[in-house]
Amino acid sequence: MPQSWSGIKKRLETDMLCPVLSGRVKYFVTKYRKTHDESGRVAILVDDREIIQGNIFRYYKGQRDVEQRIKAELHVSHRVWDGKVFLNDKANTEAEELVDAIRLEEGLFDVWQFTDAIECYLNQSIQASLNSENPLIRLLAILDRRVGKRTLIDVCERLDEQPEWLRYFYELRLKSEHIAF
Repeated sequence: MPQSWSGIKKRLETDMLCPVLSGRVKYFVTKYRKTHDESGRVAILVDDREIIQGNIFRYYKGQRDVEQRIKAELHVSHRVWDGKVFLNDKANTEAEELVDAIRLEEGLFDVWQFTDAIECYLNQSIQASLNSENPLIRLLAILDRRVGKRTLIDVCERLDEQPEWLRYFYELRLKSEHIAF
């Protein structure tokens, strides 16, 4: 992301956040520069309480088990180097992307997934963000000032389709706008 985190944070919390949640929602990203690969942590705070967080350790805990289960269910063979290319690479990549999507639906994500979601959110229309397959992008979109009351009323119909962790943010916005759901 070419912009500094402080600039992006200001944009998210000041320019993009709906007025009724201004000052209540805060985004937090840090990088531990002395750790291996400079791992980090992200969190979203509401009323100074951490609601959701992501980091490499939480994300990868249990990752291997899910990946092995999915690859077994899909009958995906291990990658094998034949001297020129990896055999079974496409099937493995597709299975790994499915695992990432499953983990994201569970509310488990790494810093890079959050920063990628922010970048997508900032570079596409609000309608595309609301309808995104990525729940992190939908989270950012539902808190956006460009989402009006009519759209929020329409969103109520899709509330049950959202992952449990994401429903909190939908309900927060709906309650803040005094919309029954």
